[in-house]
Amino acid sequence: MQRLKNLKRLGCVALLLFSLSSPLVFLTSCVDTVILPDNKTVDEDFWQKKTEVDAVVAAAYAQLRDATAIRNMIVWGDFRSDELMVTSSLPASAAYKTALAQIYSLNIDTENSFTSWYPFYSAINYCNLVLQKAEGVIAVDPDYTQGDYDANKAQMLALRAFCYFYLTRVFHDIPVTPKAYLNSSDDFDAPQANPDSVLNMCINDLKEASKYAISGSTFGDWRDKGYLNQDGINAILADIYLWRASINRDAADYEACVEYCDKVIKAKKEAYELNPRNHRPGVDDVEKDYYLSDYEDMYNDIFGQIRQDGQRGQNAEESIFELQFNSSDVSNPSLEQMYFRYGNSTSNAFGYLKASSLFGRAAKGGNVVIDGTGVWNNSADQRLFEFLYDANSDNVEQFGVRKFVATVSAGTNNTADNKVDTRSNVYQNWIFYRLTDVMLMKAEALVQLYELGGRAEDDPRNEQAFLICKYVNDRSLSDANKNNYALKYSLYKDYMELLVLAERARELCFEGKRWFDLMRYNYRHTAAKADLTKKLTEGYVANFDGFLDLALRKYAVPSAMKAKMRDERYLYMPINQDEVELNPNLRQNPVYKSSAKY
Repeated sequence: MQRLKNLKRLGCVALLLFSLSSPLVFLTSCVDTVILPDNKTVDEDFWQKKTEVDAVVAAAYAQLRDATAIRNMIVWGDFRSDELMVTSSLPASAAYKTALAQIYSLNIDTENSFTSWYPFYSAINYCNLVLQKAEGVIAVDPDYTQGDYDANKAQMLALRAFCYFYLTRVFHDIPVTPKAYLNSSDDFDAPQANPDSVLNMCINDLKEASKYAISGSTFGDWRDKGYLNQDGINAILADIYLWRASINRDAADYEACVEYCDKVIKAKKEAYELNPRNHRPGVDDVEKDYYLSDYEDMYNDIFGQIRQDGQRGQNAEESIFELQFNSSDVSNPSLEQMYFRYGNSTSNAFGYLKASSLFGRAAKGGNVVIDGTGVWNNSADQRLFEFLYDANSDNVEQFGVRKFVATVSAGTNNTADNKVDTRSNVYQNWIFYRLTDVMLMKAEALVQLYELGGRAEDDPRNEQAFLICKYVNDRSLSDANKNNYALKYSLYKDYMELLVLAERARELCFEGKRWFDLMRYNYRHTAAKADLTKKLTEGYVANFDGFLDLALRKYAVPSAMKAKMRDERYLYMPINQDEVELNPNLRQNPVYKSSAKY
């Protein structure tokens, strides 16, 4: 019976073709649950050369470039939040319209296509494969040294931890696979682990990886941002500690978050200052705590196809970890579908998703947002126009997402053509971490430590958090507007918490961050503290009304949706029905159990 279940799980064989000189990978599969590596890499004759190990390491990263992974990350992190809406003019024939409508209405079916987790487990399996097989290559290939293996081990431990961390934030209770699955006769029925054990495992693996990780500027090419290095590992650790601290309300975890953020910030500062080509006369004459792209160059450097200096955009100096598409001219079809053209056809003038009006218009009269009810402080914020089409228009209810999609900046004061271009493909990298994200993680932790740290009323950490937010915000303003539209500092922790949350919304919108930001905000304020050691079938807490007010504000009648989001079980996605039927050790999120078939 187990053999038959595993064969059903496999459906058809995944074909993986990889190039040793570029990150180009093609992956096809017939069933979402295909996680086995290709037949070649499990053959004993394969693990003989350094180049073969390098190829499997590249394949591990490539699993997250799968179309399902990118599509799901946008839905999990952005569409579930107040940022995005289903495009109103989407035709009934659009493939994912029904699945998106279910999620929008908070009536998610267990067979919904956005419940698939296979790309993450496929990546985990490749990581396990390298961790099991690569060390043996040292004995047979003199070109593959202990140092090479240590570097590969660090990357695979880190990438595996990143995948598990991502999954537990989306599904809560997830299977932990103890070893690589090599063939269809393996036992795939791994039991679910609670978030506490998953997070502890991730932290331990990342700390082990940190012992062997390469620096953030080892290669001098796309690999410095495309592979997890010391900076990437520290960014993930900061993220995990911030997540756990928000649920446990633990000062020690907030302190750890700040510590790892500081490590990233220090490393990025030193790397910038030690590289002479980075120096900008008149801009970098005075030492800075953070070196960010200029107001005029920000979009082209981070998201554009070509920078101001004529070099490729993306993989910017301030970036930390990006999934690589642009470096090898590989199209990013799911990013294109979700934000640009739903059918990958030049005749489609819009993507599956558009930004809600909250994210498309600035506050009237330049009112500073500090209470969490708005997003953009004013129309002087260049990000409003860089990140959205038709931004700040009163006669538009849904705004096209420009971030990632547009190949060039909207231009200072929006002088460039701000319309959708007609190129054939989208090549933008998907960004997991960049410096401003880490800066704002630190700010979020500092605000919580303002009280949890047990210091006196003159505790400077609230002001430190404010100065970080102001630094990020100032980058998006011209020199003439910096003083006129400065953020407003507050002594009150709750106001500062909302200010950091709003600044993260402005800086990181449409990058898969918002829903998780809101979840952390919720967990910090629930009447009862959530217990990470419990699975969702063992207990849950009621959600915080303030969180519901923010998360549901894109709906015409938010109050009607609150009953569908009343406790923490609703924050998590259901496990795909195929997985529940094939693995007897899986227990469905109880919110969705009534629709499950056994």
